[in-house]
Formats: sequence, C-alpha cells, structure tokens
Amino acid sequence: MLLLKNKFAHIALWMFLAPVIILGAYVFSIIWRVSIAEQEVFGRSDLIHPGQQAHFDEPPVPPYWGQPTYSIKHNGNKIVVFRQKINGYQHMYGSVLADFELGTRLSKALFVANEWAEFTCDFNGVSTENLMDRRKDLANNKLGRKLGELARQKGLHGAAAEQFLKDTCVVAMDHPEFLPHFMDIRWLTIGDEASLGCRCLPKRNIFNTLCRPFRYFKRS
Repeated sequence: MLLLKNKFAHIALWMFLAPVIILGAYVFSIIWRVSIAEQEVFGRSDLIHPGQQAHFDEPPVPPYWGQPTYSIKHNGNKIVVFRQKINGYQHMYGSVLADFELGTRLSKALFVANEWAEFTCDFNGVSTENLMDRRKDLANNKLGRKLGELARQKGLHGAAAEQFLKDTCVVAMDHPEFLPHFMDIRWLTIGDEASLGCRCLPKRNIFNTLCRPFRYFKRS
C-alpha cells in the first residue's frame, strides 16, 4: 500500500512538473530567439548576449527622448538605436513568435503573465514611469499579435516563417502603432490596459508600502 501511495505521489509530482518544465523551456526559447534577432537587427541584445555588443557611442538627442544612441545598418537601412526602442522590439517580436506558434489567446496570456511577473518583482515599487512603460509594452505586444496573425494567414513554416517575422518586425518599427518610448506622444492614444489585453493589473505592489518609510527618511 505504501509503495502504491509513493507511486501515485511520483505520478502526481510529474504531472505538476511536466507542464511547468515545458512552459519554462518554451519561455526560454522565446527569450533566446528574441536575443538572436536583437543581435542581428541592432548589433546587441539586452536580454542574453549571444555576440559582441554595439555601444551607445552617440550623444543623446531630443527626438529620442534624451537617451544615448548609436546608428546601425540593417538590410541597407539606417536604424537609430536606443534602449527603449530595443525593449519595444523585444515585446513586439516575442509576441509575434508566441502568436504565430501558439495563437492569439495563448500569446496574450503569456505576455500578460510577463507583466504580472514584472509588477510583482519590481523591488523599487511601481512608479508612474513603470505604469507608462507597462502600457507601452502592452501596445507593442498587441501590434506583435497582429503581425503574428498575419504570418499565420500566409501559411509560412520553418526558416521562411522566422525570417518573415524578423523582417516584418523591423519594418513595423516605423509603423504608427509601434511605440519606441513611453514618452512618445502617441502613448496618449493607445487606450487603457484593459483595452490592450491586460485587465485588473494593480497599480502598486507590496514594495510601494515597504519602501515608503525609507523614502520619507531619505528626503528628510
């Protein structure tokens, strides 16, 4: 009887662990492929560093919200690169991959979970800038899902599909729906979090409360 109980316990454990492992492996595959694409497009990745990293060696300029920049050629076209733009591409291309492979509903759920994880692990508390950045991320996720659906309709597969997704996302960085920075004026027109696919995400986390006394004493 004890042996039977242990057997059922092992089965139950693996039934729990198997989907967790599969999901974790898939999420890592998304992160890895986004990193490779970033390296190819921007000459650097802010996720995993699969190669030599390009440096922000050009001064901040007003059109790019004062962020340090550098310029790079991709497919014969000049791209001015800054960190927020790379981050926007991360969300768009990651959503494209997930939507193309899993469908819109699961892609949306995966990236909503990502926003929940970022919210929970924001050890400095959730600030106004965080909330603005979150809506920027959600807008770029939504654009990525649109592009993923377009790719599915074309019936592409394998390497041809992946190259199409990369090229489409590069072109989409010039699309009016792509937000390269949360200070972009178009941020005012993108709607609230619910309309962008992320409902009921709190505006504050536990670290807002925990950090408040320390911030008070620091100011005084």
